[in-house]
Amino acid sequence: MDTKATSSVLFWLCQLRCLTGNLESYFVTLSHNGPVVRGANITFKAELFNAYGEPPSGTFRFRWQDNAIPRHISESEGPETAAHWIVSYPASHYDPGPYEVEVSVDKSTIFFWPISSQRIIFNVTAMLNGQIALIQSDRLVNSKFISNSRQVTHQVQLTKPDYEYLAINSTSILTYWFVDCVYYGSTSDYSLKFNYTEEGKEHNVEALVVAYYEPPTTTPIPTTPTTTTTTNKPTTQGPGGNTTTTTTPRTTTPPTTTVLPSQPHNSSSELSNDVNLAPTVNTTALFINVSEPNTTIGLPFVCLNSSVISPDPKKTYGYFHRHLEVKAPVSQVDITGSNWLKHGDILNLTVTFTGSPNFTYCTKLMVGAYNITGNEVCKNDGWALLKPKFPIIHYFQVPDTYTLIVIINNDISKTITPVTVNIYEVTKQAQLSVIVVPVSCSIVAVILIVFGVAYYVQSKNRYTVEVANFDFGQANDMEYKTFNERLRESVSNTFNRSSDYIETENVWSPSRKYGSMQ
Repeated sequence: MDTKATSSVLFWLCQLRCLTGNLESYFVTLSHNGPVVRGANITFKAELFNAYGEPPSGTFRFRWQDNAIPRHISESEGPETAAHWIVSYPASHYDPGPYEVEVSVDKSTIFFWPISSQRIIFNVTAMLNGQIALIQSDRLVNSKFISNSRQVTHQVQLTKPDYEYLAINSTSILTYWFVDCVYYGSTSDYSLKFNYTEEGKEHNVEALVVAYYEPPTTTPIPTTPTTTTTTNKPTTQGPGGNTTTTTTPRTTTPPTTTVLPSQPHNSSSELSNDVNLAPTVNTTALFINVSEPNTTIGLPFVCLNSSVISPDPKKTYGYFHRHLEVKAPVSQVDITGSNWLKHGDILNLTVTFTGSPNFTYCTKLMVGAYNITGNEVCKNDGWALLKPKFPIIHYFQVPDTYTLIVIINNDISKTITPVTVNIYEVTKQAQLSVIVVPVSCSIVAVILIVFGVAYYVQSKNRYTVEVANFDFGQANDMEYKTFNERLRESVSNTFNRSSDYIETENVWSPSRKYGSMQ
């Protein structure tokens, strides 16, 4: 009966598990903050989600383990859907290399059932992890290009686990600096300030970080025993009533002085904050005193090689390298051309500047006055330039005041230059010739017309021909008259014609008077 009951319970539990698994699904993500140097703490983070990407509810158990020898195992339980695991790999027990961590998540129903798991590979290194950061004008330089007009701060930035490990465990840290295989000294704050003045040059900057773990040295201070004389009240009476004085020598314990290990002495002169690039020694192998702080043991460092020959296992090293290229920023921007234009004229400006290629530029046009903010950028990276000169040509349709923003970039700098452009409207006035010519032509035309009409009338009067009404159809012949008769008739007609003229002098001219044909 017991066997059957147990089998039945297991059967129903399996059914419940299958039902639960069919209704819900989960996945877990796993991340870490590695790589880390041996001895530093590495933190793993696991987060549990349901099928919808949301944190589920319930009670969960996170089980951690790695594949290192000796092995690390951890377990946590609770309603939290995120868990952290912090573990370290000391140099005395673990070799550098890749390791793997696995997290398994169980959910509590009647008992814990596995619902998800995840694995991740990480690296434990023998040397410190980080990089050399470049800072100019309080800004982090993300590319290899630096400006020759500003000082460069080289900063060794260790990963957070490595930095915290050294801050807690080391007694002193020195950073040895090399520029183009030339040793420039050491610093204790991971940084070096340097000036690169020659445009177009390329440089290799290397930093060797050495951490020391020597315990403080206890040195006793030489002292001489002191004798303390104590005079007590008379306790013993001598034969003569004298007082016996007992003198007891007392030795005082000398104090101890704790001396921290001093920093290794630089193999060059004291390094100033501002270093100019001036080669002093150029060699492929430099011997630096990085062993015992108070002894001189040469440790060769090979130029442009991340390995240190025969490192001291009692110290932690870090090698970092950065390649640089020096360029000149965009400067001396000069914009020539007229910015006062009549409406209808075309803006034509010429922009010249200095600096190192590659160049890009763009322009923006704003209506009215505009104050630049420094955040103006070019869309689509602007237009590429082969030389530091370009024209700006534009036509303005509406007369107004505009602000033309010229943005010029190269690999290390950006300049923003505003130009005020004024487009004014010109009042159009009629020209004198436009008035004089039409009026003159009109007057001449009127005069010609008047003279033409007068000439026409005069010509018509002059050439009018009167047609005599002669009746040649009459067949009567002229009557024969004697001389006396004709003379008398002529005289008579003369008087008669004069009287006709006087009566009609306003009608006919004398030249048009005709006498009788008889």
